[in-house]
Amino acid sequence: MNTTFNILWFEDEPTWFNMEKLRVEDILKNHYLIPSIVRKDGDDFDIRELTGNDYDLILMDFKLADGVTGDKIVSALRESNILTDILFYSSEEDAMLAAISANMPPIDGVYLTKRDYTIFTEKIEKIISKIVRRSEDVVNLRGFVLDNTSDFELRIKEILNICWQKFNETQKASLTETLLGLLDGKKAWITKQVETAKSSAIIFEYANNNERMLSISDRLDILQTILPILFTAYNLPDTVCPKDFKQYYIDKINMYRNRLGHITFGEKTICIKGKDIEINQDLHRLLRKNIADVDITINQLETYITTMM
Repeated sequence: MNTTFNILWFEDEPTWFNMEKLRVEDILKNHYLIPSIVRKDGDDFDIRELTGNDYDLILMDFKLADGVTGDKIVSALRESNILTDILFYSSEEDAMLAAISANMPPIDGVYLTKRDYTIFTEKIEKIISKIVRRSEDVVNLRGFVLDNTSDFELRIKEILNICWQKFNETQKASLTETLLGLLDGKKAWITKQVETAKSSAIIFEYANNNERMLSISDRLDILQTILPILFTAYNLPDTVCPKDFKQYYIDKINMYRNRLGHITFGEKTICIKGKDIEINQDLHRLLRKNIADVDITINQLETYITTMM
């Protein structure tokens, strides 16, 4: 699971599906997860579409279109080693239970509930919470933060390229001046690090364990030169992007990314701004929210520079 929660939903009544889908989306939003829900009515079931186990949850009505019953689909899923959690529901509770007893061996990860708005919503909320909590460990936390920051860094790089192509010579000169300053600073920093390494007691240990400057820092500095040009010369609205995007990005993403990149399995806290933050559900939710916020901001900036300039 990343920031998207994928649901495959077998339901042949569009009205009931659309009403309950809104409730499910609200549940996921409370976890700062993006809902991705695919509906099928049963007669379009193809086991090959599910063999990648890409869904976080499968919702299964018992009685589907054209006489198809959900127990047959559930059996096919498990026979194909698709182990995704399944919520099995029906307004014909007795028929559903009889089908399970008669045709299905005991299967892990299959839950049952009535086809009732209140009961169904309560049940699915508990199941989603269980699935989310199961994913909230430090390994998954580090994985989804690092995956998303890698994506952000590539997109920021392309934003700089697009702006460079569209800017006039005066504006390009401003970017070149910023870049030359960064390169001179990097040259001085590298020279100092080389000399420090050479003069250290154990050259290998110093050089091998020294943390290098992140390239995203350079690009954020260049973007800070670009933004005033976009605001003044290209009428970029204040609502599209914070004026101090670098600090915004560091506070939302980068300081967590840097700490999580060096954390070891089993650690219970990370140090952020000198304070130990517990690795718990609150941190998972905060970082999912931060990633979603930054994704929206970068997307707005990408859209503006590609369509409005």
